[in-house]
Amino acid sequence: MTEPTTYPGPRIVVAQDLPVPADPVFEAWTDEAVLATWWWAGLPDTQHQVRARVGGDFAVSSQVAGLAGRGRFTRLDRPSLLQMAWRWETGEGQAQDDLVTVELREHSHGTLVVLTHEIADADSDTSMRDGWLGALTALAAHFPASSERGSGH
Repeated sequence: MTEPTTYPGPRIVVAQDLPVPADPVFEAWTDEAVLATWWWAGLPDTQHQVRARVGGDFAVSSQVAGLAGRGRFTRLDRPSLLQMAWRWETGEGQAQDDLVTVELREHSHGTLVVLTHEIADADSDTSMRDGWLGALTALAAHFPASSERGSGH
């Protein structure tokens, strides 16, 4: 993986509010077994690989869907931030890695997840935005509202 020092392409920012503290959300990204319960969970052949340490791998692939993405953790600050050099390995592939940052902003009613994808290729489009929205929607479904803490209900 080749990590550029700047990301001249477009920037994608998506967010999702979750009714749980930041720590279980961090675990959902960094524990392979938990990741498998929400990331492409509906695809029967999905493979998940996570080595949650700086320099460790993050990979998800499905031959049925023809999709694969791979990252390398560049920063892990439990429970508030994950960052990885990232690339899609399907289609034409990429010459350089993008940068994906997942911020977990805990607040009184849960955690706001803010995902920022900084794209290395200046000529790239933002078509993957829908994929990230889908991933965050699946992550939210993993944490049902009944998990809410201290909401007074």
